[in-house]
Amino acid sequence: MKKFFWLAIIILLLLTFSDHELLRPYRDQLYGLILDNAPSSGKMSDEQAMRQIQKQFNELSASWGEGQQQQLSKAAASKDSLLMFHQRYCVNRDFNPILFGEPLRQSCSIIESRMEALTSP
Repeated sequence: MKKFFWLAIIILLLLTFSDHELLRPYRDQLYGLILDNAPSSGKMSDEQAMRQIQKQFNELSASWGEGQQQQLSKAAASKDSLLMFHQRYCVNRDFNPILFGEPLRQSCSIIESRMEALTSP
């Protein structure tokens, strides 16, 4: 019982001071992991899918040009814009003067990997 009490005190102290500038990056990273991996009734929600797509887009476009990064962030701004981007450039194969070739193919594969969660009601 004594160990549990001290563990509870330590957790409460960490939660109290988690907004401190030294602990904030670790807290945000932990919250991100929890939100990305926490199951919501067995299926991935569209919010979780959007967060994961945005995260993967940021990792993918880190070495790309600023225009390509802006194009991807604009596409991943909302669920509707992402579905419209997918329809135009991945399904209909319209020409995108900013994002084409291998970057477009990689972006489409990221979206298609989460498409079931985005289109489910």
